[in-house]
Amino acid sequence: MEIGVLGFSKSRNIGDYIQTKAVIDILNKQNIKILEREKLNNYNGPPIKTIINGWFMESPKNWPPNNSINPLFISFHINPSIVKTFINDQSIEYFKKHEPIGCRDYYTRDLLLKNGINAYFSSCVTLGIEREKYLKRQTPGGVIVIGAFDRLKPYLDYKSPLKFLVSLIKYPLRILNYKIKLQKFNRHLYKQKFEIKRYSQITKNSINSHSEGIVLAEEMLNKIAESDIIITSRIHAALPALAMGLKVIFIDEGLDHTNHKMRLSGLKNYFKTVDFKDFFMINLEDVKNMENHNNYIQNIKQTINKFKTQ
Repeated sequence: MEIGVLGFSKSRNIGDYIQTKAVIDILNKQNIKILEREKLNNYNGPPIKTIINGWFMESPKNWPPNNSINPLFISFHINPSIVKTFINDQSIEYFKKHEPIGCRDYYTRDLLLKNGINAYFSSCVTLGIEREKYLKRQTPGGVIVIGAFDRLKPYLDYKSPLKFLVSLIKYPLRILNYKIKLQKFNRHLYKQKFEIKRYSQITKNSINSHSEGIVLAEEMLNKIAESDIIITSRIHAALPALAMGLKVIFIDEGLDHTNHKMRLSGLKNYFKTVDFKDFFMINLEDVKNMENHNNYIQNIKQTINKFKTQ
């Protein structure tokens, strides 16, 4: 029987496919079908076991999934912005039918528990990524920077005329703040004696297909695997790096919105988290490898593989 994993082919965030690839690696199975995360309600194939993980969702009107999907919920996150969809009667009934729900963060776990659903903190499937599968050179080294200040970079909000006007008014000051901090950050890195590599987790255009998303994820994991230290503000750069044994510096500058805070609840304990000011106090040579995530890795793998063979 095929087993399903999730992809999001309209995403610009390679992190979505890092999560897909993490599940594929754990399954270690050839007969895998990638389903569209945002269209699980429209699935019209034969019954399929499917790992439901990741961030939910852009299109809450498409929830819950079709009944032909037999789900395993693990590393599941509910976006606070659409929480009403996930605690309505239909959704609660669906969760209860498929509990326990493994949650990527404390926020999602506590939300579901509050609504009478059996839920637990599973942590993230990307903690199961193994370095040897992606390491292309014998000795890793250097620092990789992945989106260290992505969240500070301003954008124009076109969701409504009012939001566009507000974002337009704030844009000049925000872009100046972003450029000043980025310049200071870059000057500091240039003074280090490490090789510095840079990689973006955000693509210029939407990812066109699941196959393209998997290729981009593999490229990013290869680059992480060959490094010794990562500096990032991206969860799905930090967690795979942690899984591979890198030293992780997570910059939380610009992550003050509730949506960001809830995504990080339960995960920030895994790595050294600093704001912009504190970053300059760090000696990169003294950063320690963290291991307090290890307790969750085997549980994640055992849960997924047990589901696969049932």
